[in-house]
Amino acid sequence: MAKKVLITGTNRGIGLALVGEYLKRGEEVFAGCRKPDEADRLNKLAAQHGDRLHVFRLEVTRSENIAAAAQLVWSRTETLDILINNAGINPEPSADVKLGDLQLQDCRDAIEVNALGPARITRAMLPLLEKGGRAVVANITSGVACMSAKTRPGYYAYGTSKAALNYFTRAMAAELRSRGLIVVLISPGWVKTDMGGPDAELPASQSAAGIAATIDKLRPEDNSFWFNWDGRKQETW
Repeated sequence: MAKKVLITGTNRGIGLALVGEYLKRGEEVFAGCRKPDEADRLNKLAAQHGDRLHVFRLEVTRSENIAAAAQLVWSRTETLDILINNAGINPEPSADVKLGDLQLQDCRDAIEVNALGPARITRAMLPLLEKGGRAVVANITSGVACMSAKTRPGYYAYGTSKAALNYFTRAMAAELRSRGLIVVLISPGWVKTDMGGPDAELPASQSAAGIAATIDKLRPEDNSFWFNWDGRKQETW
């Protein structure tokens, strides 16, 4: 039986590649994005895959939109097997922005999307995840958020928001373990996307395939841990 997979931030980059990967595997995919009418590549996939891809508007900072999206998902499935919280932003104009130039609103925006967004979505989809048996919540983090490796300036907004996501993930994992869910962090690597840039190491398709393979192998004892896209466990936080 096909798995039911919900992915956020699917209009481009890693999210779009994850949609393609799970469709290739024969799964049923719920693809949320901010502006579905402008998501040409996503809509092309929807035209090709019929009832196995459901594209819908999802703004992870807006509770009323999340509630409407949840109703739409509930109308089409009784369970979810995998939730991938991928939607993210990096509002800083450059990676090495200096403290004196830092716009605190950038930090607020990044935290709203990158840390609180996954919390909102997971909470809204929790009833479906609980019915999915051993469902997985995979929150897409970043190596930039590794506190012990932070020795250079910059990434104030993005790094802080992803570090906050890491904490949220650990807290959710501790709470939801008793409900049978597996909640983990996954770093996608340095990926050739609009955010990662053209000099990045990985094509999005390779990162997505690795993320999906990592999720396949998760067991209850992996709950709360941080994995890299290729399945290696992150040892330092």
